[in-house]
Formats: sequence, structure tokens, C-alpha cells
Amino acid sequence: MEASPLILRAHDWVVELDPAHGGQIVRADWQGLPALAPGQAGRAAADQHAGCFPLVPFSNRIRDAAFRFLGREIHLPPPEYMEPHALHGTGWRTSWSAEASGPGNARMWFEHPRGPWPWRYRAEQTVSLEAGQLHISLSILNLDSEPMPAGIGLHPYFVRPQGLWLNAHTGGRWATLPGETGLPHARDAAPEDLGAPGHDHCFFGWDRRAEFGGADGLAVSITASPALGNLVIYTPPDEAYFCLEPVSHVNNAVNMDALAQAEQMAVLAPGEQLQGAMTISVRPA
Repeated sequence: MEASPLILRAHDWVVELDPAHGGQIVRADWQGLPALAPGQAGRAAADQHAGCFPLVPFSNRIRDAAFRFLGREIHLPPPEYMEPHALHGTGWRTSWSAEASGPGNARMWFEHPRGPWPWRYRAEQTVSLEAGQLHISLSILNLDSEPMPAGIGLHPYFVRPQGLWLNAHTGGRWATLPGETGLPHARDAAPEDLGAPGHDHCFFGWDRRAEFGGADGLAVSITASPALGNLVIYTPPDEAYFCLEPVSHVNNAVNMDALAQAEQMAVLAPGEQLQGAMTISVRPA
């Protein structure tokens, strides 16, 4: 049976969850102002640039939807993994179960059987509300009998205010080649204006804090737990939204050598879990 949307109301928040369509948060308003770009329940997360959806069992892209792991060739076919590069894992295209445990707390989860992604796992999200803060946690548990590569992340969309300013401290970014959006090519320095239109890069060495604001709306800061030490910044030109995505590994990490440990995908032994969390804090601009 498909899980119905859940609405949480607490501490001046109104937050709507749509577990059946990718375990997504489709709306998060604080004191009547949108902390996330508002979406619509009943629509797939892949079809709307809004809210926040989970990235599991990997973040961003895997080149050519293929990789080699412990001597096995793994191929991730469309439509589940898109093409030509697998994108954002399976969680955002999966129906999650859900339950609320109070006016400001909820849990969503699903279990993934073996398939093109040839390992069994369980993913779980929790959402909780406090005064001026929205907490989201995400975990993946290896249910398989073999080791599994794993990554997680959160993909929030924010309203782009007039006069956007954006601050984040990173060690640099992974640049991409023309025509290879989102696929890392080489390290370079972080640009001076992180809020400028046209970014679609993964930033490494992130101190797990970022803040932004503008002439209207809310001033917002995000903080992430140690497992989410990389940050994808996506600022498409001529759009009313942008994204700050705390993630556990760099794009296409499973196909890359000589990465720093904090940039790699985890390898989970049977029964092992990877967990990360993000807090969105808001105040009037």
C-alpha cells in the first residue's frame, strides 16, 4: 500500500513529506516563509526541482552507469539509473514507508533487494523539527552477505533570493570538462563567488558549514555531520532555485583512483552502516 503524505507542524514549521515518491520532503516552511523551494506531493522527485530528496546508495553520477568492484563488473541500466551516467542512486525513485512519532518527528525507510545494484540494503531517514531548525538524517545498512560500496547525501533545493550571497569554506573543487557536467576531471581552486550562476561542481575539504541569504526571504545556514564532508553546489543559470548538497563522496568516486579518504565511497561489510545528517537553520533575512 502506498504511503500517504505526512505533514509535520511544530516550532513554527510546516513540513510535508511524500514517502511514496522518493522519500522526499516536498515543502518546509518556517513562519510562513519557504526554507526549501516548494514542490508538490504526488510528483516524482526526479520531475520537480524542489524540496529535498535522499541520495542512496551513491551520490551524483557514476560514469557510463558502470564500475568494477572486487573483480565484478557492475552495470546500472536505465530507467532506474538514467543515462548515459547513473544519477543519484535509487532512493529518489523508490517508494518509502513512513510513520510519524509526534507533531515534529517522522521516519521513512525502505529495503532494496538484489537487482542491477547487486547488494541488499536498508535505507532510513529521520526528520525532526526544533525552533528554527530542520534536522534530516540518512543511513544505509548493508543487508547483504558481501561487502558493498556505499555513499549517501541529501539534495535540498533552495529559493534563490535577490542579491544572493553564499559563504562556504572548502579546500577546492573538482573541475569538469566541457560536455561532462558533474564528472570530475581535475582539482582546482574554489571560485570566489560560490553563488554565481553556472556552478555544478563537487567541492572537497568542506568544513561542513555553509550559509546564504539575500535581500528577501530567509537567511539560511546548513551544517553537516562528519560523514558528509563534501559539498555539491549547483547554481543553474536563469532558475529560481539553487542547491547545496552535503554528500559522503565526490562524484564518480567509485571509478576514480588516488582520492583522499574523505572523498571515497565507503565499503560496508555485511551488517555495517553509514550514517550522515544535515541541519538547516533559518532566521529572517
